Amino acid sequence: MKARITRLAALAAGTALGATALPGAASAQQWTDESIRAAFAEADVNHDGYVDVDEFVGRTVLLFKQADTNDDRVITAEEVKNVTPGRFKNADRNGDGKLSLGEAVGAKMIDYFEIDANHDGVITVEEILVYEPIVAAAAKRK
Repeated sequence: MKARITRLAALAAGTALGATALPGAASAQQWTDESIRAAFAEADVNHDGYVDVDEFVGRTVLLFKQADTNDDRVITAEEVKNVTPGRFKNADRNGDGKLSLGEAVGAKMIDYFEIDANHDGVITVEEILVYEPIVAAAAKRK
């Protein structure tokens, strides 16, 4: 049964769910159908075929901790090299050149709502497969 939740926003397959896209969906990494499906499966903790907001935020927190290589509780652009500078800057709400966990989660939540095309409060791998090429094309234009 699908979990019905209030709309929040972002993380489990493709750029939306991948470990390298913390501050935003647009990254330099090329995602394949297979890599998107694998990342989605990792994020879908309860294996119900959907990534709900709790799974999405949980995955974001996990990836944030993995990206924080020096364990200082913030992420710098150097720690996430494959994220576009524009996306990093947009996620850095206070402009200090570092992302706090709150800033990273906030940026990813925006992605979550964009991915949830049918507005049912959960995301599917199919929604991510549609979303990823659009975001990749937009990133190339910047």
